[in-house]
Amino acid sequence: MRRRAGAMRTGRGRRRPVLAACALATVGFGWPGDPEAPQAVPRFEGEYGLYVGWDGPTLIVRWLTREATPGVARAIVDGRVVSEQTTRSGDAHQARFRLEAPVVTIEYGAEGAEHLHRTEILLDPPPAAAVDLPAPDSVFLFGDAHGDLDHVLQMLARAGLIDVETRWTGGHATVAFLGDLLDRGDDVTRLAWFLYRLEREAARAGGRVLTILGNHEVMVMAGDIRYVSQKEAAIARRHDMTYPRLFHPSSSVLGRWFASKAGLVRLGDLLLAHGGVSPPYLDYSVGSYQDSLGAFISEPLLTGWYDDAFLEAFAHETTLDSAQVQRRYDFFFAPESVLWYRDLVLTDTLGAYLDTVLDRFDAAVHVVGHTPVRTIGERYDGKLIAVESLDHAGLLFLERRPDGTWGRYLIDLTGERRPLGPESGRGP
Repeated sequence: MRRRAGAMRTGRGRRRPVLAACALATVGFGWPGDPEAPQAVPRFEGEYGLYVGWDGPTLIVRWLTREATPGVARAIVDGRVVSEQTTRSGDAHQARFRLEAPVVTIEYGAEGAEHLHRTEILLDPPPAAAVDLPAPDSVFLFGDAHGDLDHVLQMLARAGLIDVETRWTGGHATVAFLGDLLDRGDDVTRLAWFLYRLEREAARAGGRVLTILGNHEVMVMAGDIRYVSQKEAAIARRHDMTYPRLFHPSSSVLGRWFASKAGLVRLGDLLLAHGGVSPPYLDYSVGSYQDSLGAFISEPLLTGWYDDAFLEAFAHETTLDSAQVQRRYDFFFAPESVLWYRDLVLTDTLGAYLDTVLDRFDAAVHVVGHTPVRTIGERYDGKLIAVESLDHAGLLFLERRPDGTWGRYLIDLTGERRPLGPESGRGP
């Protein structure tokens, strides 16, 4: 096991330790003046810098304020304040609550502020991800959002799915994000909290928001913080935490939410994945793939891949043999992982193999993100759609026709819909 783990590590280069997140530079970040105006500098207040997690049975709430000031946090259950705490003057604050309720609303901010921020938290474990779903009448599909909150909000609004207060107005529509919400962008944390809320709002209206796992969600959980923006790293630094702790799969609310998500979904006759189904995964069903994903993501090994001390101890204590460890590594990090696979998009010679995939999963179209293309478009006579566009100027919209086939459209930045055509070229 010890020798095998070392071999797996060298294949992707020397990894930086988990604690390196705290060392990223954060000099120069200030606070905006008008929160409603376009911002020239990053925001940290409210859900932009919110962490909620557990320390045993205790709920930990950490938030940031624009200036050094005393803070206040309240826990509200069924419309009633059940606990309130104040904090010392500073721009980073923490409150601890012992609660016995399935849902709590946390109200938090600067003490004495006219308006406090509010975030509803589900304390019960998230339900198991649905992976085999009937076809809705309309589906909107996003590629890799990577913390680009402004673009996501703009496209959802253009499509008529949210209102000016970013509340769900999509009715029975389905929206699917095909992975990689994390990394690169400056508003990862706020985007995650937004979708955490929007998912419940859509469900109450009879719609659905699907968040599918991408390789960058797993990378952050595992401690690979190479692609974290300086602004996002500053959130962790101000909370005196490592960045992966913000999304820890068991001790963080957002991490537990991400860990509950699917990696492979059949939506009617659409097969959705971040990277795509590669040959090693043809023997899976969407259900059995999710069973493996759920089991592996809940194991301590996931959060220890980049921690030398953990791996050293794990090598001596684990009951897994080297083949079982390798299987977990390949499942999350190998080029043929469903989270990483690119060959279907990078070539145009795998038509026969794509037919095998679609037949195996009883699907008509495979929709994937991960691999950049110049524009969203069809490949392999419409059997594959790649939605991770380099220009991020469009949103894929599928509308079910009376005969059960899909009308395929691209919604541009103006909200105009035009028929989807062949993809115009691969990205670099």
